[in-house]
Amino acid sequence: MSSLSLYGLCIVLSLTWTEAGLISTDHLMMFAIQGDRITLPCGLPSIKSCSSIKWNKVDQHGFFEEVKAGKDPKDNYHLLNDCSLEISHLVHNNAYLYSCDNGTVNSNVSLHILEINEKQQPSEGTIELHCSLNMFGGLQYCKNNMGIHINWTSQDDTPINGDRFRFENPSVCFSKLIITKKPTDHRRKWKCHVAQNDEIKADISATTTVKDGVEEVFVAVGESVSLTCSNTSSLSFGGRIMRAVETNPPTDISPDSNQIKTVHVNTDTSLVINKLSPLHARDYQCAESTAQQEVPTKIRLHILDVTAEAGPSGENLTLTCVLTCAKECEEDFNLTWSGTKKEQISRQSGLMTVSNTLKRVLFLPVWPRSSDEIACTVRREGALMASKKWRSPNSLPAPAWLGIPLGLLICAAAVVLYMHMKKKHNKDAANEQSGIAMDHVYDVIQDEEQQEQRQFKREAVAAADGFYDLLQPANSS
Repeated sequence: MSSLSLYGLCIVLSLTWTEAGLISTDHLMMFAIQGDRITLPCGLPSIKSCSSIKWNKVDQHGFFEEVKAGKDPKDNYHLLNDCSLEISHLVHNNAYLYSCDNGTVNSNVSLHILEINEKQQPSEGTIELHCSLNMFGGLQYCKNNMGIHINWTSQDDTPINGDRFRFENPSVCFSKLIITKKPTDHRRKWKCHVAQNDEIKADISATTTVKDGVEEVFVAVGESVSLTCSNTSSLSFGGRIMRAVETNPPTDISPDSNQIKTVHVNTDTSLVINKLSPLHARDYQCAESTAQQEVPTKIRLHILDVTAEAGPSGENLTLTCVLTCAKECEEDFNLTWSGTKKEQISRQSGLMTVSNTLKRVLFLPVWPRSSDEIACTVRREGALMASKKWRSPNSLPAPAWLGIPLGLLICAAAVVLYMHMKKKHNKDAANEQSGIAMDHVYDVIQDEEQQEQRQFKREAVAAADGFYDLLQPANSS
């Protein structure tokens, strides 16, 4: 038996013994998804030259082959300066056990690729997503003692909960998410995570499509949104028209249209709406004309807003969070307040439904500080869809004259002082012309002038102190 076959047999025996619990899994485990770039480290100590290093990969049958790193331009393997092995663009078939070998000892790295796909023929009225780890080219090597778990969340990493969701886990490294279908599951994203010992190692997302479904989009007032048609790349630019369904008669918004200044169609046929207001909450439909038929894409736009109203005394504050729905608000929508102070957030009302709006009010007995930031969020089945922040302005408006630069105030004070000194000089000149005979009168006037001057100095000092006191809060804010 050749040395290569012996080496492959040893690898298989090693894996078999590991599964049986006879030896420990001393190799490094790495996780990734297709398309990633990853670097497998060579764990051999004291490597002086990479010329003696060989990388091999072992499949599920125990056969191994040398990795031709960097020798084939079409190959995605590259040997780096530190002897590690880089895989530039992962594909399904890169899931192997890799061995860094210097001819005497070796160091092993197992690469596991996380994959997600949608079952093509699920049960009636359901969507079925499968998430699995491709390990060693298909080798069944996923055991409970490896600490591996697969979990499902929404796109914002919120755990999926609800009666219309069901999970099945045939093995540690394979899980199913079964969804009772709704029209609004169209273009909705779901995420699968693989964790080892409660540490997330990799995640991957899938977007579901529903025939005749509706994509829901949540945006806050004042923001912009881009509504896109389906991803059918063969359709021409001139063949798509975005239509606001709720208007009567329906309003077509074509690439040439300039009906609304805040609305325009990009060259990629996406409809862009700037500075959103609650009036934009409605259904939009992209009519895509093909040679066979018109393929509609419907998008439902919901708008979130926050308004503030001060109490009669000016001390308390009422914040109102309003979600304006395109049609009726669904039962799985929810509004929540969050902020810097729990005692403030605890003073919120229940959820109120009025026509096509959802409201939740927050009562604040004390006006928040300027540093306080309070936000209202809208969630669908627990997943965060949009948020709108409200920041407290300065608690009290400053007097208008505080906005005058300090230099102008100093100049004004200098003008006043100059006018006073000029007036005094004129008086002195008039008194000198009165002669010595008026000395006793001059003495009296001088006393009065001295008293007046002392009084002016006291008033100037007081005024300067007043200016300083008034400027001090403005400068410190």
